[in-house]
Amino acid sequence: MSLLKVAKAVYNNVGYQCRLLCEIIYSRQCGVCRQEIDTGYFCESCRKNFVLGKVCGQVENLDAAFMLYKYQQELQQAIHNVKFEGQKNLLPLLREEAQLAWSCELEKLLGEIDIITCVPTSPQRKQQRGFDVPQEIFAFLDGERWQEDLLKRVRNTMPLFELEPALRRQEVAGCFEVQGIVEGKHVLICDDIFTTGSTLNEAALVLKRAGASSVSALAFTASKDNW
Repeated sequence: MSLLKVAKAVYNNVGYQCRLLCEIIYSRQCGVCRQEIDTGYFCESCRKNFVLGKVCGQVENLDAAFMLYKYQQELQQAIHNVKFEGQKNLLPLLREEAQLAWSCELEKLLGEIDIITCVPTSPQRKQQRGFDVPQEIFAFLDGERWQEDLLKRVRNTMPLFELEPALRRQEVAGCFEVQGIVEGKHVLICDDIFTTGSTLNEAALVLKRAGASSVSALAFTASKDNW
């Protein structure tokens, strides 16, 4: 195991222990109704309003796309708080939600995957946050197949939520570079939000140009247009 992976494992374990200690003192509450819960971010009843569990066939350069939750209301706010308000304490809860939304279809897909990676954050944003959101949410996936730095962002892009779909495509064109061997491999790209799919499609394009035999996407949430 690399030194980086060891350090990450230690960091995650310390964070987990601190969270458990906090929950002994302050019970965990559902992010919607505030009912006391033991795992995840929602109680079982509120979770039903957010679970999407959508599986799409080919989406342009992507051979398949899997979307776990609806990007709305309290979940949308939670992701915003993680990315822009520095609330790292929410990441373990969102990771548990990803595990709770896991399905037989996803388990079958995972058996066919050779490499797991995520959409890379720009170096500046990653330095500010100290982490990649999708990488943290999907950290429970098979560590042996993770290649964290498979994709490199070689050009910064402006925030895509401000752009129309056509402009999103233009903005992300040429922003990624492959840093590894993907010839003949089945690759899974993880991301936190699937909106128009522009970013994931661009990532899939460069991976296939580098020789990947198939590229699928796994998104923690999906915007309303994808429901």
